[in-house]
This record gives sequence, C-alpha cells and structure tokens, in this order.
Amino acid sequence: MITMLDLLAGLLKNAPPSDYGNPAIAGATPVPLSLDNFTALEFKSGVVGFVDGGNNVLFVSPAQAVHMVRLYYSVFDGGKKIRFKLYNFLINAIYKPDARKYFLEIYDIDNSRLFPDTFTEFSEDEIDRREGIKGIGAYVRRVGEWLLSERVLDYVDILVRDGALQTGEKRESAYADGVFKKIDEQGKVIVGFSKTCSLITDRGFSLLAAVHHLSLKHSVQAPWVYHPIAKGISTIKGDMFIVKLHPRAEYVFRVEVYPDSRAKKALSVLVPLSNDPVFLGYPYGLIDADIHARIKDEEAKMYGGMLYRCADEFSRLQANALNAHDIISEVK
Repeated sequence: MITMLDLLAGLLKNAPPSDYGNPAIAGATPVPLSLDNFTALEFKSGVVGFVDGGNNVLFVSPAQAVHMVRLYYSVFDGGKKIRFKLYNFLINAIYKPDARKYFLEIYDIDNSRLFPDTFTEFSEDEIDRREGIKGIGAYVRRVGEWLLSERVLDYVDILVRDGALQTGEKRESAYADGVFKKIDEQGKVIVGFSKTCSLITDRGFSLLAAVHHLSLKHSVQAPWVYHPIAKGISTIKGDMFIVKLHPRAEYVFRVEVYPDSRAKKALSVLVPLSNDPVFLGYPYGLIDADIHARIKDEEAKMYGGMLYRCADEFSRLQANALNAHDIISEVK
C-alpha cells in the first residue's frame, strides 16, 4: 500500500526543463530568455529610502470595522540608517448601505498629517466586494504608502517600496501619480521590490525560477540584473527586471523601476545593502521596514480584546455575527 510519505517523496522530483518557454505576461510581447539579457551590477553608494506599511483588523461587524494601520520609512546612506519614522493610525470605518459608501474616521496617533482631510469617504465600488469592510485597512495602508513615499522623496536619491509599482483602485492611482510626477521633477528613482512573484512562462514554469536556473546553468556570476523580460507591459509604471543581488543568494526577485533608464544605477546601489546573513540578496532596508511596519496578530488581538471589552452590548452583538469562526479556531 502506498503511504502519504511515499506520495510526498515523489511529487516534486522532476528533471529540470531543457526549454523554459517564454515569459507569459498578459498584453505584452515576450522577449525570449537569453544569456544576452544578463548584465552585471556594480557596487555603488547612494542615499536610499525604504517605505512599507502594515495593517490588521481590531474589530469587525457587517457594517463597522476598526483597523490599525502602521507606516514606516527609513533612510540609509553608506549602509548606515540615518533617518527613520513610524506612524500609527486607527481607522473607524462605517458602511452606509443607503448611500452605498464607506465613511472613515482616521485617528492620526503620531500627528503625521499624512492623509488629506478629504480622505473621509468613498464609494463601495472602490473596495473589493469579496473583502467588503474588512478590506478598508489594506486600502488605507496602500494609499498611505504612496503618500509617505512622496514625502520621503525629499530625503533620498532612490526610493524603494515593498511590492510592485502597480496600483489598484482609482484613488490609489491618483496618489501614485503624485509620486511619479515628483520623481520626474526631482530626477529621482523609485524601485518596487516584490518579495514574491507568480509570473510564469508559457510552458507553465516560474519565470523567476527559469531565469535563475539559466544563470546557474551557465555560471552567470551575481550580482546581476536580467532585462528585458517583455515589451509593452502596460500594467506597471517603468519597466520590469529580475535581480540577484548577492552571489550566494538562493533567491532572485522581480523589481520594477521608474524611470527604467536609471535602473542599473539604482539597483547597483542596493547591492551593498543586500549582504545581511538574515536574508542574503534581499535589501536590509526592506527587512528593517517590514519588521517595524508589521502589526502582528498577537498585537491586534490585544488591542481588539480591549476594544471588544469596552464596546456596548449592541456593538458586541454585531461583532458576534462574524466572529464565530475565530472562536472555534481557538478550541484546542
């Protein structure tokens, strides 16, 4: 009889492909994978800023939710952190079905004055319907990251954001446009550094794995940048690249750079910042930003418990309409 262990042992034992296929990016023209697309990166210095955000829900009912949002930036010069700031926000979101709108109360705990006074309501169409009021925290966090990015550009030559340079909702795009406009005016560079990437080739292989395997097979020495990947990628600002920032790194990453004409210089500045043994090949500034911006479930649960205990009876009854799953999950 075959066992679960036998099945697991054989599922992922495959010979490496001889043909990776071409990048499969919707609406874009793929560029065949080639050794000619690898370019060595140098070690350069520069003033680099890193921006990240976190969010978690403290209280949720069908038409009201309280979210915590945290935003953080740091600035590095020559590998030394010379500037940083953390901002915390409480978001009280209320849904009014008759108006088909969400109304926000934003409590700016650290007096950042980051969000405009007009950021108090928006239509239900701006939020993913599958998420509903639970998605408000992530929405506010994404907008906040763009607003903070625009502010941090005053202190840096290169700005690195966690995640792609894509935008989702219409209003988020408007705030992102403010960042790109400032970059053009000041001659700066922005890099979108993605921790994960689901892009594949037309043969169904991970695009990152294909490029990385190609480099290993032909002994392409890191640090390197791989480009072009495809032409006419309309979903992003700038252009897309794949990078390996340390020779002993086990990971390569998808990055997007705007303007793409300054990509090699910007990515070269990240090379000396990517040698921390905690995660070789990943810029330490993003590790630092993630650690400080993260709102762990334990912290959210603590604040949420305080909020729930202070709530009136009817508010607790409304929360009970959605939290039974969480209660069952706590059963040991």
